[in-house]
Amino acid sequence: MIKGSVIIIIIFVLIHPVCMANDDSSKSYHCITKFENGSIDWSTGNISAIGKASPEDNTETSQESVPGSARADASRQIIEILKQIKITNALSVDDYASKNDVILAGIEKTARDASISKQYYTSALAVEIIIETSMLGGFLQLVLPEGIRQITKVRSEIRENDIKGIGENLYTGLIIDARGLGVEPVLNPVIVSEQGHEIYSPIFISREFAVQTGVCKYICSMDQAIKDKRIGNRPLIFKGLRKEGKQNTVIVISMSDYRQLEKATERHMFLGECRVIIVKDQ
Repeated sequence: MIKGSVIIIIIFVLIHPVCMANDDSSKSYHCITKFENGSIDWSTGNISAIGKASPEDNTETSQESVPGSARADASRQIIEILKQIKITNALSVDDYASKNDVILAGIEKTARDASISKQYYTSALAVEIIIETSMLGGFLQLVLPEGIRQITKVRSEIRENDIKGIGENLYTGLIIDARGLGVEPVLNPVIVSEQGHEIYSPIFISREFAVQTGVCKYICSMDQAIKDKRIGNRPLIFKGLRKEGKQNTVIVISMSDYRQLEKATERHMFLGECRVIIVKDQ
């Protein structure tokens, strides 16, 4: 019986670290912004925050209410993280929401609705709670610019005669290789050609898809971006040349890439459906 237990323990010790390594490596290509008490995963839209509380924090706090205090602290932290998200490099959610009570109320509701993913207790009866929510859905509906409007018939913009005979040669999405440009994730990125032609901006996007999936997805690995289902099996891949604009918020691509995109009539569909990935540095 003892030998059997020893064998089980040995097997667990050998296997367990491998499983953990796989879990960690699965997120190695995620683009994550870290804060003191939480993080934003721009590859999934997931936002997490840590809340802490202990009986020593308030002499009137009973042992039973410590978890509740930790949950309240986590909610405060997630609200602060949500407010720090950039809509563009020149406009944060906090700036946008400061004059709109509806948005502020929506941000608070997003924090209240966050779910507890982990809860720890220490020997000193302190509690640490991690809560998680998503920027996709209700939060994006609140904060995305009004210029991103509902396009009810994205697919109708592609006329059958325009794509007849192309078949499998249809492009299915767009990848922008912005590595080396120092791009910081924002909710509403803009891409233009060297001569200023807009490639990707609110006028191309259907709000339905922007709210559900985000205007674009950020990934910190070209290999993983190519594999991502979001952009299908035949994406266009363009290299970002530089950033420009008042706040260096606009990604610029070459004129030759712009012309190639213009020839792809199906661009109206995949751009309207936000099938765009921006690859950036970790």
